[in-house]
Amino acid sequence: MADSASESRQLSRSEAITTLIHYYRAESARALAWRERLDRTTNWAVGTAAAFLGFSFSHPELPHAIFLFALAMVYILLVVEGRRFRFYDAYEFRVRLLHQHFVAEILQGRLEHGPDAPWRQALAEDLLHPRYKMTRLEAIGQRIHSNYIFLFGVLLAAWMLKIQLHPAPVGTFREFLTQAGMGRIPGWLTLTLAMLFAGHLVVLQQLGSRARGGRDLIFPGRVD
Repeated sequence: MADSASESRQLSRSEAITTLIHYYRAESARALAWRERLDRTTNWAVGTAAAFLGFSFSHPELPHAIFLFALAMVYILLVVEGRRFRFYDAYEFRVRLLHQHFVAEILQGRLEHGPDAPWRQALAEDLLHPRYKMTRLEAIGQRIHSNYIFLFGVLLAAWMLKIQLHPAPVGTFREFLTQAGMGRIPGWLTLTLAMLFAGHLVVLQQLGSRARGGRDLIFPGRVD
């Protein structure tokens, strides 16, 4: 009886290039979609911060504790954006792999397209066993380093200014501490919590400035 199983064979050069071209277009579109999701979350965070700033200073009777809510809202958006960035980084890894070892090689007139090529094996392995290229904290640190450090800096500075001005301008540091109190929480504790929050942002920013995610895995010396 004739064997009905189709004989496996190695793809020709033209077949491999055609397949990779179509895959490159699809992967680029997916990475772009996640990039747009990142921008959308950042826009939400900027709009949220601007809304709280305008609302709090236009109503002197509002307590300065409103900035705690503002920081919490922006931080939630930061966590959401960190999660989205992990997806984007995973897909960007594949796109950059194709950029360096497929598109660039074709433009230079050479292409290592055989099945044993390291870049093809790396791409196939990532498709078979997809995984994140950075941790959750590294992703959050990346977003803080890129955008959110400025948003949080403005909100913290505005918080201190709100304490200074409302409900009445203060002239001494003792008056500032008194006005910084929130219910049973003394003013010195409020300032301590604000400094601890700022300190943890700096730590995460430093973590994010060193982590490069998927870009660390693709010939670091060639990645700008």
